[in-house]
Amino acid sequence: MQRVFFSAIICVLFTMPVRAQDFLNHITAEAGAGFTFPLGRIAPRTQNGFNFVAAAGPRFTRRFSVTLDFSLHYMDLKHFLENPNSDVSVSQGSMLRIWSLTANPVYEFIKQEKFTSYATGGYGLYNRKLLLAAPGVIPVTICDEFWNVCVNTSGEIITGDFNTYKGGYNVGGGVTFTPHIKFFVETRYHHMFTSNGATTVIPLTFGIRW
Repeated sequence: MQRVFFSAIICVLFTMPVRAQDFLNHITAEAGAGFTFPLGRIAPRTQNGFNFVAAAGPRFTRRFSVTLDFSLHYMDLKHFLENPNSDVSVSQGSMLRIWSLTANPVYEFIKQEKFTSYATGGYGLYNRKLLLAAPGVIPVTICDEFWNVCVNTSGEIITGDFNTYKGGYNVGGGVTFTPHIKFFVETRYHHMFTSNGATTVIPLTFGIRW
């Protein structure tokens, strides 16, 4: 009886790594960081920034998977609020933050041992938040039509943030190198359906995929 018991334990211990490996073959994940470049109407209002991305999801076939993607972008603002009739403006120290949570199908076109190319795209929730510095007393009304912000701060100090939640999509692709833990380089186009024009960026991201 003891021999049967110990034999069963040994079988379980040997099959656990096999099952774990089989499970890992059916999931994919990635994490990375890089640079973000503003496009469209935010290009003259923001500087180049940086990004962080993370994604994970099931792998259905050798080439096809679906991931839940999280991306985070920070960019310094320039000419955020200004009065055309004076030299007063608010930009120094203020930032734009964008995050997104999207569902993205991924298809790997070229899949070799040391090199893979893939395309991806998806739709989900986007958030755009203005993080304002406290510039001091502003004696005039300063506005920006695109941000949909107009502040009359005569004798007051402006500080705070402005939040916007909208739908949006992204599309792009990348390449990976080396087997097992793979290093990737990826670029995407992000489009957020904000009022007074879309908020659009292109990130260039470097990271690791499993």
